[in-house]
Amino acid sequence: MATPDFFGIKERIVAILQDDATIYSATPSDKTTLRKIEAGAPSPKAIDEPPLPRCWVTNDQLMANITPLASVQNNTSLGEDYDYRINVIFVVEAKDGPKTEEDIDDFTQNIITQLETNYDLRAVGGAESTRLADETRVVQITELPSMFKGDRVKGRVIKFRVRVAS
Repeated sequence: MATPDFFGIKERIVAILQDDATIYSATPSDKTTLRKIEAGAPSPKAIDEPPLPRCWVTNDQLMANITPLASVQNNTSLGEDYDYRINVIFVVEAKDGPKTEEDIDDFTQNIITQLETNYDLRAVGGAESTRLADETRVVQITELPSMFKGDRVKGRVIKFRVRVAS
């Protein structure tokens, strides 16, 4: 039994989000799409640095709950169920209160729609054999943590649950 590739799961989520033109554009003409999506945690200093809007896919504070699937046999586990928690953090420029909130709501809706469309995290346009998860779902949406809040940026955290049996 192998431990899930945690960083590989984050990279797959990045690829899934980058595949949607309503969410991401490498060469945007305006700020209605994310300009950068990265696997890994943002630093407090980098969160408001250009290019904005941008997104990070990282671990939640509680990274995973692990449950045995079966008893140990011959000193070997017969498998575990990993309940892996991911945060999708995104920020936009905070210039106009109502417009900023509308932008944040639009990004939230588009990101959730894209993640729910690919519930088993298979490769973009890929076969079932490329899936990385047994099941995924959005479990919570929160405001940006206080360590990231500032006058220049506003954003949200979409908490995402990934279940992998190994």
